[in-house]
Amino acid sequence: MPKRKVKEEKPGKKIGKKQLLIPPIAAGAATLAGLLIMQLFPHPPISGICLNGHDSGTFNVYPRIQIIVDGHSKLLPDNVGKQPKDGRECIHLIHTDGIGNVLHIEYVRPIRLTVEDFMKIYAYDNKTITVIDNSTGIRQTLQLKNYDIDYSYFSEKGEFTKVQKPSGIPPFTNNLVARIELVSK
Repeated sequence: MPKRKVKEEKPGKKIGKKQLLIPPIAAGAATLAGLLIMQLFPHPPISGICLNGHDSGTFNVYPRIQIIVDGHSKLLPDNVGKQPKDGRECIHLIHTDGIGNVLHIEYVRPIRLTVEDFMKIYAYDNKTITVIDNSTGIRQTLQLKNYDIDYSYFSEKGEFTKVQKPSGIPPFTNNLVARIELVSK
């Protein structure tokens, strides 16, 4: 019987320097393209986003907002961030789940929101806000033009730090306490 020839294995090809650089270059190019797209096409305005349903987000934050009107504490109503849009019910990213001073911020991914974003939803007409009297439970609509508004937040100093504009308050976190103080003109 004839003997079979054993095939000799060919040595594997060595990866060249150029081939080693292809994956990192591709990843870098994809990251750069993503960043450019995010800059050219930013997310829609906060006031324009409606959630599909309540508790639909994986990112949830519960900051506190103190509202003080002429030295008296007021509460946020239970319908903040639940205004109809285009004839349909709309629950905004920033909303209240009940009467109180706790906001609920939810979204499908972490998002950086501030008191300035909250005011765009809370005072959506830029003229009025609705508060609940802390002692009587009566709902009041306040005309913003009749008040001077001061913004502050509880800082690392252990006190409320005043800021000029709502954008001066750090982004919402679970331990943020912001204060909106309205004083009659």
